[in-house]
Amino acid sequence: MSSLQAAGPDALEDVVALVEGSTRTPGSSLAPDVQTWHASPEQGLSAAIECESGAEGGTDALARLAPSRLTVLASVRSELAQWAEITRYGDAAPETCLAGLTYEPGGGVSRLVWLRAPLVPPCRPGFPEGAPDARPVLENYFAALMSSRFREAAAHFTADTLYSHPPYGAGTERVLFRGRDALVHGFETDRGPSPARQIITDLWQQGSRVFVEGVIEGIPDGGSFFSTASITSDGAIARYVAFYSATRIPRPR
Repeated sequence: MSSLQAAGPDALEDVVALVEGSTRTPGSSLAPDVQTWHASPEQGLSAAIECESGAEGGTDALARLAPSRLTVLASVRSELAQWAEITRYGDAAPETCLAGLTYEPGGGVSRLVWLRAPLVPPCRPGFPEGAPDARPVLENYFAALMSSRFREAAAHFTADTLYSHPPYGAGTERVLFRGRDALVHGFETDRGPSPARQIITDLWQQGSRVFVEGVIEGIPDGGSFFSTASITSDGAIARYVAFYSATRIPRPR
């Protein structure tokens, strides 16, 4: 788990303002050689993603999302990174977005990731804030999933869990499973056995909220995955939202 020691400027506020359409811009928050990885509206379906190099290119890419009305639902800040889940209302259907900012030692943003998917419902009201370390929970879940032990994989989720994932196979819509029974059925019938292996490379957690970055191995040209999860006080996953990029996004330098 990354250390939760804030360092450098909080550029998330600048990025949010830019996407909303404010005349305020990230300006010096973005490093001159920043790489901005941004998804099309279909990213949650097609796994397509684009990259802009340089502060001007990144600013222009995000400004194209304006005007928007954004709500930051959760944010986790480590010493050199910050991740947030954001609800976006723009000129089309509402979206669930993940924003990831990697900070240089001097405070500038060297990598910015903005992922998009159709709106995913939030956790149930009154969700507890305290939670154990999420890494073993997620690693055990992935280990069972990769071995096609689907009931064991689903056992890491609450009975009323909410699970959102990019389409499986030739599917054309994101999957949304409500409840553990639906999750087992989805793993068995929609996903099925797969050689794909999910490897967690970075994890950030504050209380019950977790953000994960990883890579996919075991398949040709495996890409990058990102997810956010809500963990209960007894270590079960109450909500899980996953994103996939077929292009592997380089990890922060």
